[in-house]
Formats: sequence, structure tokens, C-alpha cells
Amino acid sequence: MTTRVDRERAESVAAAALRAHGVGDADARLTATVLVSADARGKGSHGLLRLPRYVRGIEHGHVDPTGDVEVTDERGGAAAVDGGSRLGPVVATRAAVEAARRAAEYGVGAVGAYGGNHLGMLGYYTDVLADAGYVAIAMTNTEPAMPPHGGAEKVLGTNPIAVGLPTDPPFNLDLSTASLSRGAVEEAARAGESLPEGVALDADGAPTTDPEEALDGVLLPFGGAKGSGLAIAVEVLAGTLVTAATGTDVTGTYHTEDPCTKGDLFLAIDPAALGATDFEAEASAFLRSLRNGDPAANADEIRLPGERSVARDRERTAIEVDENVWSRVRDLAGE
Repeated sequence: MTTRVDRERAESVAAAALRAHGVGDADARLTATVLVSADARGKGSHGLLRLPRYVRGIEHGHVDPTGDVEVTDERGGAAAVDGGSRLGPVVATRAAVEAARRAAEYGVGAVGAYGGNHLGMLGYYTDVLADAGYVAIAMTNTEPAMPPHGGAEKVLGTNPIAVGLPTDPPFNLDLSTASLSRGAVEEAARAGESLPEGVALDADGAPTTDPEEALDGVLLPFGGAKGSGLAIAVEVLAGTLVTAATGTDVTGTYHTEDPCTKGDLFLAIDPAALGATDFEAEASAFLRSLRNGDPAANADEIRLPGERSVARDRERTAIEVDENVWSRVRDLAGE
């Protein structure tokens, strides 16, 4: 069962829960905003559901509410950010801001972050960069949950990738390279729902639609070899390239008993730096032409990636959240 919660109240209570566990006010409010934004977009797997796990990370000593976030290496438009084990949304926001700052100066900003924690909904950050006028690309690797195509063992994360464009209508592609995100599987388990066929294997390697069995087993890449190839690329680009861990060495994004060793990569591109002085107008016109095409016989309309969820986020003054999740968040806030 879900309950409807005023958005401002949801953010206020979530921030209070984090402050009660040693997080500074600015970091608490930022993290609450990121989580509630996911719920507003209908992506509860990355919303307030994540907050108790963030708190557990603090209690286990692997999230440092006061850790130093600093640039450790830089060369022109590129930089590395050490997150100091701070909350993931705080580190990711700092990295995205660094990418935008460097794009403003050099035309392109490429920032890798390590030493952070789970950052919530990846598309939040590409949306912020797109709103600032940049083409944005972001990716992050996670604890192993998938085999490579043709394999059976967990060696790849669900490794999401997001792309945001400064256009009207909005374009914000935010996808997991797994057939389902691990958070979505958790949601299904909590709701007592079955998974679609073909997205997971149980611990014995047999296909399953039981979310509990899927959590004990493996998730499968979307699109077979294509999703597997993307997951591998993200593993290297958000891991090795930013001096973070890869494969089975990635810990802490799901099991907070371990330190978080994953990495993030943020790219911000000023279209004018590539000579695209009318990028927003031309790209927007192209997107509108796609959206205004004739839908297929089995579809009501043509939708662009993120168009509906971004609109929900900007319009909604209340969110729907699982009653047990909301009760737990209130408990953590001392209510």
C-alpha cells in the first residue's frame, strides 16, 4: 500500500532523518531533494526507499557525513574528485558542478568521482546539467548483480547510464544496463509482485519471476549482448578510468556493511564549443518531429525518454510512497 505525502513535508522529514544521524543541514536537504525527486518521477526504487540504507551506511562507518570532497587531479576540462566517503548525492552534485564549470571555460567538462556512495537517481544530475544548457552524460558502476552475456556469475553491476539534452521537450534518458534495476526488484519483493519473465535467474541459474529468488541469484542484462556490452563499458569508464574499483571489487552500493568503492563519470558539453550555435532549437525541433509522428497501431502516443517523468517531477506537489517506507523514514527522523 502507498500513501500520499506532501512533497515539502517528504523532503523535510527525510532531511530531518539524515540530520538526526550527523548529516549537515545543506547535505541533508540536498539528499532529500534527490530522493524525493525520484519518487515524484515514479522511480520509487531510487527514492525514499534508499534513505534507510544511507543511514545504515553512516551507522556502519562507511558514509562520513563530514568527509572532505576535493579535486585531486585536474588538467584543463578534466578533473578527478575524491568524495571523502560523503553521501553519494553530495559527491555527485560536486562532480556535476565541476563538470559544468569546466565546460563553461573549456567547452567540455569531464569529471570522475571516487570515494562517494550511492548517488540516487542518476538522471537527476543530467537533468540539472541540461537545465544549465549543457549536453550531459553520466554513468556509475555498482556492486555485481549481473553476469556478462553468456556467463552465470555476478561480475558486473547494473551500471546505469544517463543522457540529458537542453531541449524543449525535455530529453532525459536514464537506464540501467540490467533488464531491471535492483531497486525495482526490491520494490516488487516488498509489494509481493512477480517479475517479468526473462529478467533474472535464481541462485541455481534457473529462470525465475520471484523477486526474492532474483535477489539471491542474478539479474540479466537488457537486450542480451547489447546490454552486457554497455555494462562492461560503464564498468571501465566509471571504474578504471576514474581510479575506482571494477567487477567483483566493487562494494558498498548495496551492502552498506562494506566501504563503497564504485566510481562516477560526468560529462558536460557546451554545444557552442562544437559549433552547434542553434543546438537547442534544432534538437528541440527534431524531438518534436519524433513525438508528433503517427503512433503504431498498438500505441496511444510517441513518448521521448524521460519526457513524462520529468514533467511529473516539475508539476507534482505530492508523492506516492510505500507506507512502510514512509513509516521507516519518519522513525529515523524521530517522529
